[in-house]
Amino acid sequence: MQPIILYDIPSKLPKKKWAPNPSKTRFCFGYKNLPYEVIWVEFCDIAATMKGLGVSPTAGKRYTVPTIKDPNTGVVVSDSHAIAKYLDETYPDKLLIPRGAQVLLETFETLYINTVMIPSFKLLATRTLEIQNDISREVFIQSRLKMFRETHWEDMAPEGKAQQMWAALKKNLDVVDGWYQKSGGRWIMGDTFSFADIVVVSWMVWWNAILNKQERQEVHTLHGGRWARLLADVNAECNTELGSFEEHSRSLL
Repeated sequence: MQPIILYDIPSKLPKKKWAPNPSKTRFCFGYKNLPYEVIWVEFCDIAATMKGLGVSPTAGKRYTVPTIKDPNTGVVVSDSHAIAKYLDETYPDKLLIPRGAQVLLETFETLYINTVMIPSFKLLATRTLEIQNDISREVFIQSRLKMFRETHWEDMAPEGKAQQMWAALKKNLDVVDGWYQKSGGRWIMGDTFSFADIVVVSWMVWWNAILNKQERQEVHTLHGGRWARLLADVNAECNTELGSFEEHSRSLL
């Protein structure tokens, strides 16, 4: 089997990996034991690269990654959820989306983003700028100002609001902790591992890349250490090592 090609965004971090959505696809590859290789695409080059591949815009009519190109089938797929669905259909051993759960998992991802991410996105965007390569900084700034309907970068997360956003991120994880408690098992679907658990920890991979050491420890120790434990469990399930302290050593400062 030829390696599947994954298009991902690099950063200044030692191993370059940081982005949550491509992390979802990396976990999927690991879970299914599928070989892959990475083509790094700078943030400023995503649109041109995706147009060259014949990919349609995804979220908010924007060109995004992850995108995969499967040389074994000739298929090109963009969007992490669509990629998971494609991998299940094409390589059906060890399903990421249990049969009959497609709509449920799509709804789960939207609910997770609205519950946990949206209230803190501006703060996380300002931290993400710090790890962008110089060539992509200005494009990243302009894209996020447009996304959040702001005029000036300094208005994204000024000190007072930044503290509120950080507190909201931790508080909103209470809701997700409640979901896991109600599941009655190790995973969001009880004893069944699924793409939903990959969604949760992929955002944690992003946080681990951009938060400082103290902030990361605060998240990892919430709810009796659930989030550090969940990340470790998903890495073990998928034979991956994403989001480790060592991988993001530059962000500890």
